[in-house]
Amino acid sequence: MNGTPPNIGSAVKKARRKLGLSLDETARLTGVSKAMLGQIERGESSPTVSTLWKISTGLRLTFSALLDSASTTYAPSSLEAMRPMREENGAMLLYNVFPFEPAAGFEIFTIKLMPGCRYHSPSHVNVAEEYIIVAEGGLELTVGRQVFVLTKGMTIKFKGDEQHAYANPYQETVVFQNIIRY
Repeated sequence: MNGTPPNIGSAVKKARRKLGLSLDETARLTGVSKAMLGQIERGESSPTVSTLWKISTGLRLTFSALLDSASTTYAPSSLEAMRPMREENGAMLLYNVFPFEPAAGFEIFTIKLMPGCRYHSPSHVNVAEEYIIVAEGGLELTVGRQVFVLTKGMTIKFKGDEQHAYANPYQETVVFQNIIRY
């Protein structure tokens, strides 16, 4: 995955060790193979967004904890200044706008889906709810067996442990905020 933060392997290793888990135990909890976990920890493999969700869900961590991008400085920022994670061959860009803060209990991402992109998100047993706010374009959201068409200015919330998918079947890029409450 192009755009993976350079310290992601060390964040995964740190989280695993903090929980006192072996690679075998971590593989069993996350559904990610021991070999892949080892490669991620050594920086030999760049995990996909789906793989990171499996790891965070299995270890009951926030997604942001694996990105290890918390900041204590106060300054305005812009998406253009952020380095997004790329998925689906670059057709999906995920910006970690506000990493998880324990006092707040949530994290905020901005996601851009290029025309034709479809992303299946694994269910997240550690997530209470997800909130979607469409800023630009149109989004087709599937939650369980329900399909919702959302356009600019529309919002929806759903349980994070539901199977869900984001799709952009339209001709323009869709931009939406994804707020995850733990």
